[in-house]
Amino acid sequence: MRKTALAAGGFALVLALTGCGGESVEGQAQTYGNAQELVQAALTGTEKSQTAKFTFDMSVAGMNMKANGEGRFDSENPAMSMTMDMLGQNMEMRLVGDALYIKQPQATGDKPWTKASKDSNDPMSRAMGGKIEEMTSQMDVRNALDQVKAAGTIKSSEQTELNGQPATHYVIDLDFQKLLEQESANLPQGMNEQMAGKVDKLPMELWLSEDELPLQVTMDMAKVMEAAGAPAGQGGKVTMTYSDWGAPVNIEAPPADQVQGN
Repeated sequence: MRKTALAAGGFALVLALTGCGGESVEGQAQTYGNAQELVQAALTGTEKSQTAKFTFDMSVAGMNMKANGEGRFDSENPAMSMTMDMLGQNMEMRLVGDALYIKQPQATGDKPWTKASKDSNDPMSRAMGGKIEEMTSQMDVRNALDQVKAAGTIKSSEQTELNGQPATHYVIDLDFQKLLEQESANLPQGMNEQMAGKVDKLPMELWLSEDELPLQVTMDMAKVMEAAGAPAGQGGKVTMTYSDWGAPVNIEAPPADQVQGN
């Protein structure tokens, strides 16, 4: 749970908590009843493969947004590139090192890119504040997996297929009040009090490949958005998909002569 997820329709919250141990069936991936073990297995696979392509599809409170891109989920050298379609406007973003490059829909001329850096004092960096990691980390599945430990219960699991690929499908309930407590420092002022007691569970689903790599995460945030003040009945579904784990990615900063201020 992040500030953007609560305040603006947000990107993602994810899994968690207790159960029994895992079991395996010949020819199938191990199935976990304990969310701690599930997360550890998925994180191990993710950190080993490190790279993936992803898509993002959100329909929340009457706002639709789609994105696609690729990422290197490496703690020492993270990078991400994505194109977003929001309200009919296209925006391109690249995260390289500690710098975020943004190409706005209306960008024209020889320098269409704007740079924001955590350590800079230029207007864009000041406006972004400490949100560079927050904005881009929503596409990093490790953040979803990290939240498994904090606030969820595995309700059921089954062996199935997703897009023609063998997968284990997990249905999970997130304890929303635990998420609020965990993320209270990141929420807008008063948001914690506004949301407290209004939502019990946040439903989510996770699909893991035979290699225990995340293939898809979905969340139903309708009740969360209604509790935050959005009109009822406008939905709140968020879907993230991941593919091509371990394949090479090419993510570079835009040429310096195309970045404003350079």
